[in-house]
Amino acid sequence: MSPCFLFKIDEIGEDRNAATLVDRLGNWIPSTDAGVNRRIHGGVSGTVWFCDKQQIYPVSQLPAGSVLFKQYSMYFGAGFGFWVLRGDATNPQDYDSWQPLRFDHSNTDYSSYLTNAGQHPTLRVQRSDQQWPRMLLPDIYHAQIWTNTQAYGGLTGDLPILLALIAHSVPRDRLPSVLPTLFNEGAWGVHQLRWPRTNQRGVVVTVYTCPSTWAGGSTTHELEQYEHGALGKYYN
Repeated sequence: MSPCFLFKIDEIGEDRNAATLVDRLGNWIPSTDAGVNRRIHGGVSGTVWFCDKQQIYPVSQLPAGSVLFKQYSMYFGAGFGFWVLRGDATNPQDYDSWQPLRFDHSNTDYSSYLTNAGQHPTLRVQRSDQQWPRMLLPDIYHAQIWTNTQAYGGLTGDLPILLALIAHSVPRDRLPSVLPTLFNEGAWGVHQLRWPRTNQRGVVVTVYTCPSTWAGGSTTHELEQYEHGALGKYYN
């Protein structure tokens, strides 16, 4: 079962006057220069969301006693995929750099772990009955190996990266209405909507622990266990 947690998904974009950066193959790379990435209006920017173990819904403010757990930024580049930065791209640290979305693989249940520092560019395996890979990920991230074994092919990983992928799967203006529908009775679900992802759209996702007065509270250790699948995978 999911622990309780709080989170924010803030839309970001690059300053239009900033220099365009590309890698050696010509793919656009988001900047890490101070002041280039800025928070923008739209989507669910500025809203605090509460997962009470059963559902997610907006709350008026971050409660006292909540503690920062993790923060990641993510941009989508058309023709490339996702760039991921640890921390807040609007206030980057000197040691932070954009990395391609990657996965670590389990050799026991063949699940995939979302990360910005993994060893693999695709999911480990997939099943034909799974709908979440098509919702969350462009085809370039899909597995080359398929299985019929129901225990194989789940998804775990850094929680802010999961939430960022969910945000990118929905147009900015539809996110406020779709996001609350994707977590019910303690489990992540899928939507059947299909939109092209927006080139150079960015988000900063921040996850917090809950104080004990909110659904029993949560700790960083519990959220780490959740990320690693000890409390159940995000998707199976």
